[in-house]
Amino acid sequence: MAERPFTLESVLAVREAELETVERDLSRIGGERSREKERTREMHRRKEEGLAFGQEDRNPADTGFLLAWYGWLSHMDQKIGEQERREKLVEDEFERVRELWKKALMEKEKILILRERHRDGERRRTMRMEERSLDLWIQSRGFGRNPRDGEGS
Repeated sequence: MAERPFTLESVLAVREAELETVERDLSRIGGERSREKERTREMHRRKEEGLAFGQEDRNPADTGFLLAWYGWLSHMDQKIGEQERREKLVEDEFERVRELWKKALMEKEKILILRERHRDGERRRTMRMEERSLDLWIQSRGFGRNPRDGEGS
């Protein structure tokens, strides 16, 4: 298999592909992060509603209700703790992928800067060659002579 020659364009294509992959991952994990945050908010909201419901005027002798209510509150605290740990894991993953995205973006920017410098160098070389060609043409036509040289002194 023949290897492709090294060019900035081929490196740029690789960097752009890497960036697109990381952007897809970042988008996916960002969506997952939003869903986990929403689940946590929902669980907190449900617990607050349960607290409000349990604090309504109830018969203090209704121990069965109180036992069930305290059990439910304990269960909700446990579920909220688990959910917050899941949310933290997703948040950590999001930050890791975000750092990868920043790095991939920086790598692409480096290649773009190198390509622009290369193009600027090419433009300068082309301009120097055109100036030399123009100077040679001017000299060959005699336009570069000193006007006093042709006068009869």
